[in-house]
Amino acid sequence: MGPLPSAGRHGRRCLHQGTAMIEVEAKFLVPDEETLMGSLRPHFDDATMTEYVQADEYFNHPCRDFNITDEALRIRKCNDRLEVTYKGPRLDQVTKTREELEVEIQNLCRPETELTLHSILRALGFRSVGIVRKQRRSYVTSIEGSLLTLSIDRVEGLPLYAELEITCDPLERDAATATILRLAERLALGQSERRSYLELLGFR
Repeated sequence: MGPLPSAGRHGRRCLHQGTAMIEVEAKFLVPDEETLMGSLRPHFDDATMTEYVQADEYFNHPCRDFNITDEALRIRKCNDRLEVTYKGPRLDQVTKTREELEVEIQNLCRPETELTLHSILRALGFRSVGIVRKQRRSYVTSIEGSLLTLSIDRVEGLPLYAELEITCDPLERDAATATILRLAERLALGQSERRSYLELLGFR
């Protein structure tokens, strides 16, 4: 395995912040964690592994129902950072591919920063619809010319899931989808799950 392209602190590229990118992603139920870990070893280096806890709060728009439009607005809290993310509708019937716009707020030295952000959304009419809390373990690899992240998620209230993700330019969408599905087949991950964690938990 050659040197990896530059990645963010949590295994994701930082180049897409504030720009329109496509998040090509597929999620899979993991029946047996030990079997999955064994199949990962030929493809992922343990040195790339990161672990962290995330709390994802989702909001609905005051004038259009994101349940109908299949959009999402999320505030993610992870350690001393907040990420504000807009996700467009899913673009195919197999994966969870979406346009993604993301802004990161680092170094939350003042607790009022998070409160102010929530106050702004509430003042604009947005309402919280649910919080997804999870422990995530991620691995990164360079495969077929793409930087791919595999995440193993322990979500409160759900069984174990694995996600394969490539964040790319919209023109690279088809190639990224093919790369993810080929790797999923090699890892024997089975049928992909298109529903979000928010949907699986019954919030949508």
